[in-house]
Amino acid sequence: MTSALLRLETVSRSYGARRAVDDVSVDLDPGARHAVIGPNGAGKSTLLHLIAGTLRPTSGRVHYAGHDIGRWPAHRRARAGIARTWQHPALARPLTALQNVLLAVPGQRLAGLRTDSRAMAAAYEALAQVGLTAHADRPAGQLAYGDQRRLEIAVALAARPRLLLLDEPSAGLSTSEITDLTALIRTLPADITVLLVDHNLDFVAATCDTITVLHHGQHITTGTPTAIREHPDVRRAYLGADAPTSPAPASSTTTAAVTGTPVLRVRNLSAGYTGAPVLTDITLDAPAGRVTAVVGRNGAGKTTLINTIAGLHPAEPGTDIVLHGQNLTGCDTRRRARAGLGMVPQGRRLFAGLTVDEHLALPRPHPTRTRAVDARQVLDLFPALAERRHHRPHQLSGGEQQMLALARALLAAPDVLLLDEPSEGLAPAVVGQLAAIITGLAADGTAVLLAEQNLALACQVAHDIAVLDRARVVRHVITADIREYPTDLHDLLTVPTATPTPS
Repeated sequence: MTSALLRLETVSRSYGARRAVDDVSVDLDPGARHAVIGPNGAGKSTLLHLIAGTLRPTSGRVHYAGHDIGRWPAHRRARAGIARTWQHPALARPLTALQNVLLAVPGQRLAGLRTDSRAMAAAYEALAQVGLTAHADRPAGQLAYGDQRRLEIAVALAARPRLLLLDEPSAGLSTSEITDLTALIRTLPADITVLLVDHNLDFVAATCDTITVLHHGQHITTGTPTAIREHPDVRRAYLGADAPTSPAPASSTTTAAVTGTPVLRVRNLSAGYTGAPVLTDITLDAPAGRVTAVVGRNGAGKTTLINTIAGLHPAEPGTDIVLHGQNLTGCDTRRRARAGLGMVPQGRRLFAGLTVDEHLALPRPHPTRTRAVDARQVLDLFPALAERRHHRPHQLSGGEQQMLALARALLAAPDVLLLDEPSEGLAPAVVGQLAAIITGLAADGTAVLLAEQNLALACQVAHDIAVLDRARVVRHVITADIREYPTDLHDLLTVPTATPTPS
């Protein structure tokens, strides 16, 4: 019928009047390294769902290995050799890394784990491919975020796929981890065809030979990385040339606010997992009207820090977490929220069965809170959500999901907002909008504590930066100093420190 391993013929997927994917046609030859890029809301993840079988097309055909698989369920496609990863790691967190991979080895069942030497060898081979052999016996939930992403790829590879679908594989990874991931994908056997979605254009260009660009669900062009970079319509759509990308300069009111007593004071914070220390003697302040960024390599403890302050992870004895002079160390998450602590977690953690409107109806500021924000004001801040009020999270783009998580947190009118990797998986134009929103919140008097892998964003919005390394804060720096000396953190972070030129 065709030499292509995968052929999409005018495939569409509609949600009411909205077409998330609109008559897209793509061919992938065996062994291809092919990427799909585009701004948030372009339909990239929806396209992967249509190929994997977690969604069915409204119209069009999906051909795989000479078969029309449009009506095949996801498990049948998986058995036929289609494996995938997700935008956020989907792992069995209580199981070890080895057990997660064993579940994907063909012919394995949960009751039979560790009983088949052939399956064990295949599982260790998959772990070795992604460099996780040393972590084989660690629970997946205790792995660093970058290691969880690599583990998910190992799970996919253990299934012996012919077609590997990767959804935002570089999101949340450090530069060295992205380099390793690039090498892994380029050295996969030629009989594995790769289709990946990612926002990191350098990673895409280094990994893939062909790129397809989507915008508003429609196909713009397909070509080589060089041709794509030079295509004017691609630059306009993907980079968002007209979108604001720089925050407004801090006002005199904000400058005055940062000199006052910190709203949040963290002293001697220590935390760990099953006796292994992850954070030791952390000291941080978050003043009103100021953005404090926490940066560090994956595994440095950024998410653990945010979760411990929010009350989602227990702190070790001796820790003091003080908000408005009230010690919250022993308080549960609900009490911390009522005291004025808000959070946007990594992975967004939205409710799959609730619409945008229903999410925004949930938060209720405590009666003692002096600040108030209503749903109308939030929708004015995020106009894209106003057009999706009756949609559920799976019908939203990654950027829209991130905005919904942020909107939900703002409705509780927090005095301190904790943001954990808010730029993960977002297109450059949306990151620019996010930067403007964070800066605006600080200008209105909110204290923001930002844990972020994207150092460029951290330097763009933060007033000061704390560097986590080996369980401790090893450096506090004023962001203006980093802008003046952009290589100052390189030895600690081993990541590019190029930042937007300060205005």
